[in-house]
Amino acid sequence: MCRSLFEKDKLLFSFLLTTKILFGDNQIDMDEWRYFLAGPSGSIDIVANPTDWLDDLEWTQVYKQLYVMSKLPAFVGIDSYFIEFHKKFKKIFDSPDAHEEPLPGDWNEKLNSFQKMIVLKSIRPDKIC
Repeated sequence: MCRSLFEKDKLLFSFLLTTKILFGDNQIDMDEWRYFLAGPSGSIDIVANPTDWLDDLEWTQVYKQLYVMSKLPAFVGIDSYFIEFHKKFKKIFDSPDAHEEPLPGDWNEKLNSFQKMIVLKSIRPDKIC
């Protein structure tokens, strides 16, 4: 099967195949999947930027992601945690290997691999695209 795919498409094919298997085992929540694909929508009141390492445009994007993400059951409180402990997330933001950095606090143990990808997408979308 993989011989008939272009090299650039093999990773995407593997990802889609893996997600289909995980859906079959009920290991991926449909709302989390929708959020991963579509991101936040609607109007959101942005709170003041508490960081000194995100400019206002980046903060707006990160906060939108975190705020809407916090409405999903697995991520309740992540927006307020980020605001309070934003310096712990700076290591992920600055890392050239952000996808390999553990999440701060108990988030690293609390979330599965797919949920960690959702968090990473909000902080470093370049590591997911």
